Amino acid sequence: MKPLILILLISISLTSILCRDGVPFDYLMFTTIYPVAVCRADDDSVPESCEIPDGTPQWSIHGLWPNFENGSYPQNCHGTPKHFDEKLIKSIEDRLIKIWPNLYPKKTIQSFWKHEYDKHGTCAQSEKLFESELAYFTEVMKVFDSIEVAGALKSIGPSGKNIGGIDLKNALAGVLEGKSFEFNCLRDKKTKQYLLGDIRICLNKDLTLRDCPGHHVDSHLNRVSRFERSTRRGQRGQPPLPSFQPCPAEFIYLPLESSDAPSSSFFGNVWNAIKNIGH
Repeated sequence: MKPLILILLISISLTSILCRDGVPFDYLMFTTIYPVAVCRADDDSVPESCEIPDGTPQWSIHGLWPNFENGSYPQNCHGTPKHFDEKLIKSIEDRLIKIWPNLYPKKTIQSFWKHEYDKHGTCAQSEKLFESELAYFTEVMKVFDSIEVAGALKSIGPSGKNIGGIDLKNALAGVLEGKSFEFNCLRDKKTKQYLLGDIRICLNKDLTLRDCPGHHVDSHLNRVSRFERSTRRGQRGQPPLPSFQPCPAEFIYLPLESSDAPSSSFFGNVWNAIKNIGH
């Protein structure tokens, strides 16, 4: 009888593992973007297509992505729910609006969260820490709060002066405990300058810091570009939105006080006009 009970317990355990949502993965990549650079690179050619809402922090959330060590990543996995459900994150939505904003007013605020959850959050559900939609968004915000990128970068800017990768690594060494990370640039269509656009930090499944493997492939760089490009669907003649790419030897950490940037009051008016769309 005991062997039968043991077999039954093993069978139940295996069934539980096989039925778990998401897929096994190796590590997570947390990406934070610099909205000033994103909108400068875009607004040079298409005014008012990219807006920074009032209250957006200097660096904001882009996403948290399950990855494989070889540089590939799972996407659009079976999750619960399979597709983003705004009702499930109502309790944290007010803060999400501030630190995980959608910079593209032609899309609803929730569309960015939907993109990130459907494509990446569903895959993370293989880990208990991310077993629900609410858990995924809550944990991403915790990561954002625990890694103060803006503060760490004060030693090198923002400024109009060129910086290099070594400057960035030295500035972030303390907050990232010396772990290697990735960073990418956007090219300003008007000035042809390369602007620091994002920083990508690698984490173990328990959200402790680890070194990034160092893979730099195009599909890895622009995994959200489909969302961004979708803001232009049906708009013939509009140029594509800027794409993230490896930074050259020298690049700009764009100043916050830019004469080309619209005023905060303009941002606020745009944000207030669209923030209830889709509710």
